[in-house]
Amino acid sequence: MKKLFLLITTFLICFQTNQVYAQFGEPEVEERDNPRNLYDEGYNVGFGFNLALSDFGIGVGGQLRIGLGQYTEGIATLKVTGLKDPTEQTFTDFLGYRTIPEKYQRVIAVPFHVGLKKRFFPKAISDSFRPYASLSAGPTFAFSYSYFDDFNENGFRENDGRLYPIVEPVNDIFTGWNNSETHWGMGGEFVLGIDFGENFANLSSVQFGYTMNYFPDGIQVLEPCQPDLNRVGEAPLNPCGSGVNYAEVLNVNNGTVTTELAPLEQANDPRKYFGSAQLSFVFGWMW
Repeated sequence: MKKLFLLITTFLICFQTNQVYAQFGEPEVEERDNPRNLYDEGYNVGFGFNLALSDFGIGVGGQLRIGLGQYTEGIATLKVTGLKDPTEQTFTDFLGYRTIPEKYQRVIAVPFHVGLKKRFFPKAISDSFRPYASLSAGPTFAFSYSYFDDFNENGFRENDGRLYPIVEPVNDIFTGWNNSETHWGMGGEFVLGIDFGENFANLSSVQFGYTMNYFPDGIQVLEPCQPDLNRVGEAPLNPCGSGVNYAEVLNVNNGTVTTELAPLEQANDPRKYFGSAQLSFVFGWMW
């Protein structure tokens, strides 16, 4: 009887030990199939429309993509966007009239950037959600034109009829092109983005990054001159290089209105560097 009891006890101990080993044993590792990619599936060329939002406003253009490897693409982007000084502020009066104090020129830029795009974590993230980074650079052409009609060409806008004998009106975006300048510079973009969708024939991307442009000679975005109203009547010095070196100022004395001259002083230098964070969307096709 004792032998039978020992035999049963030994069997139960061995059975529980096997259950413990089975419970704590490591599961078999399942190997993940190689991720899909545009290059191997024959989608080597793509084109998309690019809509960008930044501190400069809205930019529109196109983007060409060319497959260079399984997870690497060459990109070329051409777009049209505005540029402005980061200190600009827009004010709207009760009639809906909008004005930007000290604004001198509007600027339209056409950057052309060429670079590389690299997909990240292809084996760890689903093929329908493909994160990537890209870096590109290239030339930038810019076109600047007058923000207001500078009648007397003194480099600033007379905007108050109580202070100046004339009031210079603000041009709309289609006016002032006869007084324009062209500029050449360099630019670039760094982007983190995501390609969406399992259908590789459709191009759908969201990008967030930083865009920059540099013009060696600078662009006069804000007014180069301002009148020094504390020195009315003194000899003009023309420190800012404008065509006219003074401002006409109204002086009211005992009901009599006379015009006096105020010398100009340097106000704003040409801006060389334009940089901004940017959110962009790309929609198009791959083939």
